[in-house]
Amino acid sequence: MTLAIAPTKTSVRILMRGLVQGQGVRPTIACLATQQCLAGTVCNSSNGVEISANGSAIELDRFQDKLRQTFPNIEFSSEPAEHAEIGDFRIIDSHGSDRLHTAVPLDTVTCPDCIEEARSISDRRFGYPFITCAKCGPRYSILQNMPFDRGATTMDRFPMCPRCEAEYRDPLDRRFHAQTICCPDCGPRCWVDDRRGNQIAMMEDSIERLAQWITAGKIVAMKGLGGYQLVCDATNDEAVQKLRTRKARPSKPLPVMVSDVDAARRFAHVSETEQSALQSPAGPIVLLRAFGDRHLSSLLSPHLNTVGLMLPTSMLHLMLVDRVGRPLVVTSGNSHGSPIIYQNEVAQQELASIADVFLHHDRDITHPIDDSVVQCIGDRVMTIRAARGIAPMTFAMPTGSPAIATGGHQKVAVAIRTSDALVLGPHIGDMNHESSRLRFMENVSSLSSLHQVDPSCAVHDRHPDYFTTDWAEQSFDRRSNVQHHHAHVAAAMLEHDLLEDTVLGISFDGTGYGDDGTIWGGEVLLADTSKCRRVAQLRSFNLPSGETAIRQPWRIAKSLCSQVGQPVDNIMRYAIEHGPTTSSMGRLFDGVAALVLGIESVDDEGEAAMRLEAVCEPEEASAYRFGIPHPTHIAGDEGLPPSHFDWRPAVRDILDDLDQLTPGRIAMKFHRAVANLVCDQSAQNLEIPCVLCGGVFQNRVLLELIQNEAYRRSLDVRMPGRIPVSDGGLALGQLVVSESRQQRSRQPCV
Repeated sequence: MTLAIAPTKTSVRILMRGLVQGQGVRPTIACLATQQCLAGTVCNSSNGVEISANGSAIELDRFQDKLRQTFPNIEFSSEPAEHAEIGDFRIIDSHGSDRLHTAVPLDTVTCPDCIEEARSISDRRFGYPFITCAKCGPRYSILQNMPFDRGATTMDRFPMCPRCEAEYRDPLDRRFHAQTICCPDCGPRCWVDDRRGNQIAMMEDSIERLAQWITAGKIVAMKGLGGYQLVCDATNDEAVQKLRTRKARPSKPLPVMVSDVDAARRFAHVSETEQSALQSPAGPIVLLRAFGDRHLSSLLSPHLNTVGLMLPTSMLHLMLVDRVGRPLVVTSGNSHGSPIIYQNEVAQQELASIADVFLHHDRDITHPIDDSVVQCIGDRVMTIRAARGIAPMTFAMPTGSPAIATGGHQKVAVAIRTSDALVLGPHIGDMNHESSRLRFMENVSSLSSLHQVDPSCAVHDRHPDYFTTDWAEQSFDRRSNVQHHHAHVAAAMLEHDLLEDTVLGISFDGTGYGDDGTIWGGEVLLADTSKCRRVAQLRSFNLPSGETAIRQPWRIAKSLCSQVGQPVDNIMRYAIEHGPTTSSMGRLFDGVAALVLGIESVDDEGEAAMRLEAVCEPEEASAYRFGIPHPTHIAGDEGLPPSHFDWRPAVRDILDDLDQLTPGRIAMKFHRAVANLVCDQSAQNLEIPCVLCGGVFQNRVLLELIQNEAYRRSLDVRMPGRIPVSDGGLALGQLVVSESRQQRSRQPCV
C-alpha cells in the first residue's frame, strides 16, 4: 500500500501598500485565504496591510495570484517567513510604527447594498441614515490617527451592540471587520434644531421635517460626511436667490443633487464616462452640459450652459432627496470665501444668518472636507477640485526628506513629502480670509500628524506677498521657493509619469509671479523637474488699476484696444500706463469676454472666461490667429529671448467682427485660435512631450478643441487628469521641483 505524503508546509510574509485601509481589504483577504485552506493572520499597520500565511507552496502561489487579481492597483511585496503553527486564518489587531507607509483611506458614498438594506422595511437598519459597511462610508473625515481601526476614529464613542458585534466577528457577513459598523441601537443619531438651537425633531422625524421646510422654500444647514452643507429646492427661484443673498454668493454656480443617473439625464447630457464619474465611490460634483429647458432654477448657473450635478453622498442625503421629490441645491456650509464649517456649535452660530433650520448629528468630524468637482473630456475624468473621495491624494516616490509645500494664494491645498510618498491634502480655498488661513494651518498640522511626519523644510511660491509665502518664512528656518509656472509644469509631469523627462510645458493661467517681477500666465517652458527656461510667452499688456481689472474686465478690454490703435481717454491711458504688466492668458480671455459680451463686472475670477466659453457655437469652424515672429527656441543658445504670441491680430479681427458675427461665433473663433496656438507649439517640438497646466485649461471647449486637433496631427499633447490643473495641484509641483533640486545638488533646503 502506498502512503500519501502530505505536501510540505511553508510560510510567506506579504505586504500590501497603497489605498488598502478602510476598503474592506482585510475581510476579503481572510476569505481568500480560507478558500485556499491557508492558516495565518492579516492586520493593518503603518506600512499597509501585512499578511502572514502558512500552507503548501502551491496553495500560497494560488493565494498570491488571487490577491493580485482581486487588488490589481495595489503594490505587493513578499518574502519567505519562519513557519508558525496556526490553526486557521484570522484578522488580528493593528499595529503602528514611527512612520506611515500607506495611503490614508478616503470617504466613499453609500454603496448599493447598504442602500438596499436601508430601503427594506424588513431590515433592522431600515431608514437608518448612518448605515455603512466594510466598503462604504466615512473614512478620512472621522480618522484621528492611522492605522484605520474603529478605535482610531470618532466612531470609538459608539460601542457596538451585540448584534453589530456578531456581524463584525462573522467572516461570512459583509460587515466582517467593518470599522464603522453601527445601527439605530448603537450608532450616531441626528436631530433638527431651529435657529435659536431649540430641538424640534429627532431621528425618524428629522428627514420628514426637513423635507417640509425645503418644500416650503426654506434653507437647511445639514451636516454631511465632511462638514455642513446648505440645502434648498433647486427648482425654486425665490429659495435659490435667498440662498445667494444670505451666503453672499451672487453668481458663482451652485451644485445640484439628484436621486440617480436617470434623474441627472433629465437635466443634462450624460456620457458613459460622466455616468461612471457620477456613480463613482468618491461621489463628486460632475460638471455637465445642461439642457436649455432643464426645469431647474435659472439662478443656479447664470450665463453658463453647464450644471454641476451629484448623486446622494450618504443615506441621509438620499432619504432627503426621496422625501422632497425634487432636485436640491447642496452647497458648502459657509459664507462665501470661507472654509466649510464642520462643528455643531460653530455651525449653529455661524450659519444662523443663512439657514432657517439645522440638521445636526453626533458623529464628530476630525478632518473637514468639501465635495470634489470633476469634469470629463472624452473618456478622461479631470479633477477640478480635489476633496472628499479624491483627497488626500497619494503618490509613491523614492525615499526623500520630509517637507511641506504651501501652494499659492488661490484654491490652496497643502502637500506633504513623507519618507516614500507625496501626499496632496484636500482643497482649502483662497487665502483672503482669516478663517481660511486658520484652516490652512490646521491642515498643515493634521496632515503632518496623520502621516507621522515632522517636516523640516517648507516649499512655497516666489510671490513675496502671499500669505502662504509669509507663513513658510515665519515657520521654517529651512525653506525653498519654486516659480509658479514651473510648479504647474512639474505637477503635470507627475500626473503623466514624466519625472525623468524634459517636457514642453504650456502653462496658461490668471496670475503667477514671474522671474522678472511681472505677472506671468501665458508661458511655454522647456522644463525638467529641477529647472526650466521660458521659451515663449504671450505678448504683455497692462492691467489698469491692478487687481481691480480682474473684477472689472472692461478695463482689460480697454488696455487691449489701446495696443491696436483704439482711442482711450486720458484717465484710462494713465491707468493703463501705470498698471502692472502681465502676460496672462487668463486675463486675455477676460478682456476678450468683455469685448464680445459687454461684461462690465464679475464676482469671481474666471467668471468672464466661463461666460465666453458658454456662448461658443461649435458650428463655427474658422479661427482667429496669433502672430508668432519666430519659432519657439527649445535648444541651442539659451540667451535667445522667448518667442512672443502676439494677440493683436486676433483682437483686431474681433473688433472688426463685432458688428458682423454673433458673439457665439466670435467666441469659438477665439477658442480655436488658442487651441491652434497650443498645437502649433507641440508640432514645433515633436521630440518631446507637451503638457498642459494652469487654470485656463479647465475650459472644456478649449481642451476638446486641443484634443481633437492634436489627434488629427498626431501630436503628443498630455491632457489634465487626476491632479487639479489649477492652483489646487501647485503644492505637488513645488515638492517635485524642490526634491529634484536637492537630489541634483545634494543640498537640503536652506
